[in-house]
Amino acid sequence: MEEKQQESKRKKRVAFQGERGAFSEMAAVRFFGNSIDLLTCKSFQQVCQKVTDREADYGILPVENSQTGSINKVHDLLLEESLFAVGEAILKVEHCLIAKNRTNFKDIKKIYSHPQALAQCEGYFSKNLPSCEIIPVYDTAGSVKMIKESDDIKTAAIASHYAADLYNMKILKSEIQDNQSNRTRFFIISPNLSRDSRNNKTSIIFAVISVPGAILKCLKELAIRDINLSRLESRPSKRELWEYVFYMDFEKGLDEKDTREALESMKKNTTFLKIIGTYYSESSVLGKAKNHIKELEKYN
Repeated sequence: MEEKQQESKRKKRVAFQGERGAFSEMAAVRFFGNSIDLLTCKSFQQVCQKVTDREADYGILPVENSQTGSINKVHDLLLEESLFAVGEAILKVEHCLIAKNRTNFKDIKKIYSHPQALAQCEGYFSKNLPSCEIIPVYDTAGSVKMIKESDDIKTAAIASHYAADLYNMKILKSEIQDNQSNRTRFFIISPNLSRDSRNNKTSIIFAVISVPGAILKCLKELAIRDINLSRLESRPSKRELWEYVFYMDFEKGLDEKDTREALESMKKNTTFLKIIGTYYSESSVLGKAKNHIKELEKYN
């Protein structure tokens, strides 16, 4: 009993990829609040390893961005690792051009950041810094830390306001992302599947048998139960040549009767089916659609 009480009082240990100030850290704080112990990792693989080894209670993994799409390495890990998504955090991503206090905008020759962040600011670079060398590194906040420790005053980094404050660096320009509605979706991962009754979204991975109409039959199992499909995409399985797996999100908790029946029926047309996780989501596509329909009905 005493051990359980001590466990409940202990701060949650949350692992994320990158240095302090990374967007993944911001997603962790958004989901859990400030009362957590943060564990920095060099890679997404290391995040998963720390959760698997129980060095961390949870991990934070970016799944997709509204502008640049899915994060491929994370999707591969979701297929490979025996971990579950137990939560979702959606973060507005605002990129800043960050430099040393002595650096002038016109003197910048090199810009460092994570490849995803660089891709999300391509239009800004093309228009405002066309002659700069764009250099990808492993992390947004890490790029700020790197130029802070460098003697080169002709370099800049792309990262968050938070990273600039954390490393006491100057923001030359805010909100330079090409899409001002830029959002990144994160999974909160755990060794254990969530059994929360509030779960309203489930994510799975599956591969279909090689017969005509197999994918249609799988989708039909959701449709006939009025389960809303919010995402479906395919990726190479990396197991066999030209074999693909499907990543799917739908708006229903795993423990609901319709979900259990749909997944059981889908197995007739799949070679495998893996539960990524079930969790509570604030980004209900179906809910937004229903609200939109209600608004339209007011004027008809």
